[in-house]
Amino acid sequence: MLQFLLGLSDRQAAEAVRCRIDFKYAMAMELDDPGFHHSVLADFRDRLVEGDRADRLLDLALARLKEVGLVHERKNPAHRLHPCPGRGA
Repeated sequence: MLQFLLGLSDRQAAEAVRCRIDFKYAMAMELDDPGFHHSVLADFRDRLVEGDRADRLLDLALARLKEVGLVHERKNPAHRLHPCPGRGA
């Protein structure tokens, strides 16, 4: 989700996991964790699509964000993945 929100490529996201404390914290990683190869991100997305699990993962993440007050209910959740809600489908 951080990769999507920040508009990072797979390589940039993998580098951020290796170097940025905020990424490590968000992923519950130890500070000395070496991270992972950028190709892992594409493999992960492929597995989500194949198993039709992307919606379930998003629902779990949104539920947790709602619990801590970072996300509020929307009337039309169909646009929740669009980077600019209300600006097209």
